[in-house]
Amino acid sequence: MKINNRQLFWMILMLEIGINLLITMTATIQSAKQDSWISYILAGVMGLVITYVAAKLSSRYPRQTLIEYSAAILGKWAGKLIVIPFFLQWFWVMSLILRDEFLFIRLNVLYKTPAWVIIGTMIGVVFYTVYHGGIEAIGRVSELWGPILMVILVLTFGLTANNLNWPMLLPVYADTGFGPIVEGALAPVSLLGEAVLLMMLFPFVEHPGKETRKALLLAVAFSAVLLLLGVLWVIMTFGPEVSGRLQFPFFEMVKLVYLMEFIQNMDIFVMAVWLVSIFVKLSIVMFITSYGAAQWTGKTRSWKKVLWGVAPLTFILTMLVITLNPPAGLLLKSVWIRYVLPVNMVAIPLLLLVVSSIRKRVKRQ
Repeated sequence: MKINNRQLFWMILMLEIGINLLITMTATIQSAKQDSWISYILAGVMGLVITYVAAKLSSRYPRQTLIEYSAAILGKWAGKLIVIPFFLQWFWVMSLILRDEFLFIRLNVLYKTPAWVIIGTMIGVVFYTVYHGGIEAIGRVSELWGPILMVILVLTFGLTANNLNWPMLLPVYADTGFGPIVEGALAPVSLLGEAVLLMMLFPFVEHPGKETRKALLLAVAFSAVLLLLGVLWVIMTFGPEVSGRLQFPFFEMVKLVYLMEFIQNMDIFVMAVWLVSIFVKLSIVMFITSYGAAQWTGKTRSWKKVLWGVAPLTFILTMLVITLNPPAGLLLKSVWIRYVLPVNMVAIPLLLLVVSSIRKRVKRQ
């Protein structure tokens, strides 16, 4: 199973854009209000730093996944223990994405469809793709749909430009200040930081090296720019007060597209592309969870058998989340930003990079 740098670029871009456009804007606008665009610039810079550290670490072990080189750096048992938070994160991500997808579809299209039908269908499609095509199929889907996603977004920005009201961005900094702007940056950076899963994808690239790192950083930078444009458009369309009360402000903005009495209902295209983005993200996470669990137990070649356990467990966890229905904003702030961002995206990659550097220096001496 091999992918090239171009496919990796589109995979990371679709992984970053889809869910980030949908769920982070409300939390950011509630904190930073009309200065949310500053928060997104800050988040983009932090996302690039996180991605650089993870790519630098993986470059030292280009033929190994995180599961393998964590054991090589810290020793067998410490290496196995330190990756457990990542497995928890991946199951968490799949469950919450599916829950959000279910809420989004039920709110906009399938009003009375049972949850298990929507969730079961999506997991079934993802399972089939991962089982039969592995990471190669995911790479090809991303390479095909990524440019289409870009065209749809460019059209969306262009066709809604006549609704923009620049004074909505004023005053700059005066009403918020440093604290709320930094707080507003945490939600988008916690999702941009998901690029650290590149630590599981790196060995599947045909020729991992400098070009791979360049593709990864470009994907995160491009995602950050698109998210910045997205939040600017939303604020200039609705204003910070209304935007902060909307559950999916970017999607609501797309519904306003109306030009020359025949270009309208663009939301159906955005919904379709968004579903493909979610599909790509779910497929990537389900693949690395199955492959990583197989490596963790020392049975890498049996990763497809592990997939038979991962898919049903994801279904059960998602149904549990839907039943308990915890608020998305609460989960984002109290779990994802408080634990996953500092531990999985910052501390563990940085620790592995530092220990790896020390071991390398000691070995030279």
